[in-house]
Amino acid sequence: MIPKRSPSPVPSSPMTHQLPSNHFLSLQPSFAQPTVAFPSGVPSTSSHESHGQAPNTASLASADFEVDVRTGFLPGSKNVERLTGRYEVWEEALDAAKGSQPGSGLIIGGQREQENLWRNGIQMMPVVDTADLLVSLPHLRRAHVVLTFLAHFYVHTTPASTSSSVPSTKEPIPIPACISVPLLTVSPLLGLPPVLTYADTVLWNFLPSNPSIAPSASVNLPSEIITTFTGTRSEEQFYLISALTEIAGAEALRLMRQSLDELFLADEKALRRLTIYLKKLANQIDKISDITMTLMKEVDPEEFYHLIRPWFRGGDGDGPNSAGWNYLGLDDTTSTTSVAESSDTQGKKGKLFSGPSAGQSSLIHAIDIFLTVDHSPTEQEKLEALNAVEHPTQSKILVDSTPINPSEQSAPPAHGHGHGAAPKGEATFVQRMLQYMPLPHRSFLLHLSTHPTPLRPLVVHYAASHPALAAAYDGALESLRRFREKHMRIVSLFIVQQARRQPSERVRKMMGLEPLSGEEEAQLKEVDITEIRGTGGSALFKFLKRCRDNTTKAMVRPSQAGYELE
Repeated sequence: MIPKRSPSPVPSSPMTHQLPSNHFLSLQPSFAQPTVAFPSGVPSTSSHESHGQAPNTASLASADFEVDVRTGFLPGSKNVERLTGRYEVWEEALDAAKGSQPGSGLIIGGQREQENLWRNGIQMMPVVDTADLLVSLPHLRRAHVVLTFLAHFYVHTTPASTSSSVPSTKEPIPIPACISVPLLTVSPLLGLPPVLTYADTVLWNFLPSNPSIAPSASVNLPSEIITTFTGTRSEEQFYLISALTEIAGAEALRLMRQSLDELFLADEKALRRLTIYLKKLANQIDKISDITMTLMKEVDPEEFYHLIRPWFRGGDGDGPNSAGWNYLGLDDTTSTTSVAESSDTQGKKGKLFSGPSAGQSSLIHAIDIFLTVDHSPTEQEKLEALNAVEHPTQSKILVDSTPINPSEQSAPPAHGHGHGAAPKGEATFVQRMLQYMPLPHRSFLLHLSTHPTPLRPLVVHYAASHPALAAAYDGALESLRRFREKHMRIVSLFIVQQARRQPSERVRKMMGLEPLSGEEEAQLKEVDITEIRGTGGSALFKFLKRCRDNTTKAMVRPSQAGYELE
């Protein structure tokens, strides 16, 4: 029988206790630092915003960051399939653009009467007030999906200007106010730029096998895609396979969270458990790789490259000299449309946002940060980018890349070393892609990067006395390296090889192009793979190789895994 406890005595007189001003309970929470843009506090959970004083009180438990324990970065509830009421006009315009079956929708270039009629209809649409969307996050997400698809449909069916072939002298492509005004209203509420993102094509664009219950990695996987440009099975599978990798990542996130708990303790039992978790994480990364590789058989490479990928291009699609997109209805007094906007275009009509990219997925970024894969620019890359710095005050991912041998390099700062001040170019692609993620996911990565007990320094410290721990850590990195090598194989097949070939007669017909002669069809095009850029704007192969090599460099004992560093 449990004995009854006496109630605590009530003090006879009121007592007040004043905590010291520098006590951590007296400090403002790290996610509430006020700025001009956010007088009540910046919506961020990065503890370094408090200059190393306030502890980061958020956890990797997911409610803080809209990361679901069952689905990872995918929403834990059903996505909205269609907007109704006053927003039905957007959905109807999208239906008309997509067509009723593959090949019946709009095509790139806008040379047919079908595209001209659709664009005229868009220009006559009213500007719809978004107030009714504010009560529902899923409806806000669907609005962003629909409006960005409409924006990309409109831009890419705009006939090419014949006035100039020089990108720098072209006028920005205008996006009508009926699209841009609601899009510019909804986007900041989600922490996204006003352009199509990975969240629009994947995270908020799927339905599970049983839409009446919540999606789950164990019993209710993603099985259907809501919105596409082309209506082709290839496009649906491209998005769906990405959603399946995301839901498989939920287990990886769970293992990372458990590992960080053990890092806090770091006793003998904790180190043994950490070794087990790292081995499981390696297996889970391999599962994610296997799912990704199903693209090879489920998606037609020719359709992807010629029919689907061109719709993804953003305002920066022609490189640094792109004319950009002009969001009509944007208040002239507004200096920027998004934190993702290049400083070069602030105050100008043409906005240079990037299109959707796998680099905008938070999952692999999270694994990179947890395993301390450092994608910081080299000193040479920093020098090359000095004249193109954008957003120097934005939060940056910082990692601790402690070498196993302290003589390998000078010691990093106590908080790790970071990616620099986000200059343009490949060196900062990872940093730039943060701005294309939903705000809670971006905050999750910032929080993870400032965790007080990062993994690699502990593994380095115990490498000699606990070789199994070091081997498990390197094993997880080896799995991540394998993932990146498989990704390069996919890019080679779906982009590099397709760039060298003429589209087949079947695909040319779907593109609205005239058939080629047999000789023209067999002719290979000269392609410099160093010039091929991803939809996120990076020099594709250079970036992927660099990410793979950075993964190897993070290994504690790369030579034992069969890798030699230069």
